[in-house]
Amino acid sequence: MEITGKRDIFGIIFFALSVMMLGYMFLTPLNHYIMHVDEYFTMSVLTLPIADVISITSWDVHPPVYYILAKIAVMMAEAVGMDSLHGLRILSVIPYILILAISATKIRRDYGLLTAGLFAFSLSVMSEFFAHFLIARMYGWAILFIIVAFLSFGEIIKGGGVKSWIVLTVFSVLCAYTHYFAAISVACIYIILLAYIIKFERDKLKMWVISVAAAAILYIPWIPSLIRQMTQVHAAYWIRQVNPEMLVKSVGYIAYADNLAVGLVAVLALAGLIYIYKKDSQGVGQKERFLILSGARVYLGTIALAVFLSVVFRPILMPRYLLPAAAVMWLTISIMLARIKDRRMFMVSAALIAMLLLIGAAATVSTNDDLYKSGLHQKEVLDSITNDSNSMLIINNQNMIMYFLSYANQSDTHVLNVRIVFGETLERLHEFYDFHTFNGKDIDRLIANNTGKNIYIISWSDPVLNTTTEKIDAWAGVTISRVNTTNVTSVS
Repeated sequence: MEITGKRDIFGIIFFALSVMMLGYMFLTPLNHYIMHVDEYFTMSVLTLPIADVISITSWDVHPPVYYILAKIAVMMAEAVGMDSLHGLRILSVIPYILILAISATKIRRDYGLLTAGLFAFSLSVMSEFFAHFLIARMYGWAILFIIVAFLSFGEIIKGGGVKSWIVLTVFSVLCAYTHYFAAISVACIYIILLAYIIKFERDKLKMWVISVAAAAILYIPWIPSLIRQMTQVHAAYWIRQVNPEMLVKSVGYIAYADNLAVGLVAVLALAGLIYIYKKDSQGVGQKERFLILSGARVYLGTIALAVFLSVVFRPILMPRYLLPAAAVMWLTISIMLARIKDRRMFMVSAALIAMLLLIGAAATVSTNDDLYKSGLHQKEVLDSITNDSNSMLIINNQNMIMYFLSYANQSDTHVLNVRIVFGETLERLHEFYDFHTFNGKDIDRLIANNTGKNIYIISWSDPVLNTTTEKIDAWAGVTISRVNTTNVTSVS
């Protein structure tokens, strides 16, 4: 029996909920002036001229597009008297606004209102989507770019011409310039498209080669930076080895990533949805089935390539890096549900999706609350230092310098004397920030000569000093300690 009618009503409801979530993105406590640890890095970097921003990005482990957009957003915010952080928050919400527009137009026309509404809503409650449409990071833009690239991939399969190939090429390059896992997903799209061409339409092989060549040419300027970044990652990186638990959490990331049991449930639900669709779509043309299931291939292919690179190169797989690919997976889930004709199979599929939505919504509420509370606490700790006119801040780690330079102009700050910080010399950074330097071996002397001050140390881990320190806070690997100067003896 086929199920008919009422699907558009559900699509309208989902879309209305999506618009409500968009409104909440502008009202949520995350929009208060509290920051995620990676945002400290972003805020410090964006104080510098655009050329320095691009240079520093090339020495980090990310591509430059987001930072260029962020620099423009900061300049615009400052021009209208808006706080820079608030400007960056708005910049992060813009991709979701554009995705809603794409859902209401392109996706609705091609796949129906139910698909459009469900997809738009899923991106507001699944895993860490909501938080990453708010914090000053590049994930929202990577999601937008990969969705446009995937939709153009679909246009090509449905007979689209040169325009579709151009859109695929341009947005694939934007993906690669925004986040490297989005680049991995793009590689999967091109591999899947090649498999389709070989199987169904070999006359499109020429356009595939041209598109790949054009994308490669457009990416050449970044290749030296990519090689340097890969060398840095290979030498030392913090991500742990891939194991079965991480693999389950990664595949189950479409719902929630921090719980193994929930991840396993999500994996089983995803397998069930794919099985139901394949069983229900036996009469559907091969090309259409290939297209609809390609989103699952992109998602699972991204994970597979990340696991391969983690084994042969160095561990790089982190569930949150899968955000762009997970968005493609949710578009596929939304399309599959709308295409299921059998009433019973539709209801079972809808129940599985509803379960994933509820898990994601619960995780979103919890994550939002946790981020707000932890961010507020971190802000209070840092404000207590910068508001203390008798405080002295010591940054005792080379990479940490760039994260907390934004505080250098607010306190008496001393940073480790190193030659290069993310490709920038301390002399260059000193043009924009007010700080002092010290040699690592002289830190005890520095402390001994300032016993009349309240001395704080920021490091990636517990500071190793001869003096006595008291840990006052720690988050995301960052440790803030206060020196007990009453136990400090003079150092000549």
